Amino acid sequence: MAIVRRNLWIGALVFGLAFLGLGIFFVVQGHNAKAMIRAELLKENIKTGADGVQFGVAEGTLVTDAKTARAQADIIEFHSVSIKGEVLKTGVPATLQYAEMTTDLFVSAAARTTARSTYVTGLTLRNALYLAAMGFGLADIAIFTGAAMILVGAMTIAVGVPVTMYAV
Repeated sequence: MAIVRRNLWIGALVFGLAFLGLGIFFVVQGHNAKAMIRAELLKENIKTGADGVQFGVAEGTLVTDAKTARAQADIIEFHSVSIKGEVLKTGVPATLQYAEMTTDLFVSAAARTTARSTYVTGLTLRNALYLAAMGFGLADIAIFTGAAMILVGAMTIAVGVPVTMYAV
C-alpha cells in the first residue's frame, strides 16, 4: 500500500496528460470539421439572395459560415413557399406548404407539378444549408469541449501531481 501511495502522483500525471491529449484532439478535429464544411460551401459558390437583408445578411454575400448558411436557407424557404404567376385559382393564398398543394387549387395539373417540384428542390437546398449550419455548431461544441479538457488536464498536472506527490 505504501508503494501505491508513494507513486500516486504518476496516476495523476497520466490522467492529466490523457486529458491534455484528448483536449488537443477535440480542438483540432473541431477546426478540421469547420474547415471542411467551409471548403464545401466555397466549392458550391453560394451567394445570398436579394432578400438577404430581411434575414440579417447583405445581398451577394458568399455563404461560408453558419449565419450566412441559415440566412440563405431562410431566403430559399421564403421563395419556395410563395407561388408566383397565374398558376393558382382565384382566391387561393399565394403561400402554400407542400401538403396544402392539392390539385383543386391550381389552374392545371402541370401547374401543380411545377409548384411542388420547386418546393421540393427548395426543401433539399434548405436542408443542406441547415446541415452546414448545424455542422458549424457541432464543431464549436467540439472545440469548447476540447478547451475544457485541456484546462482539466493542465490543472491536474499543475495541482494534482504536486499534491499527490507531497501528500504522502
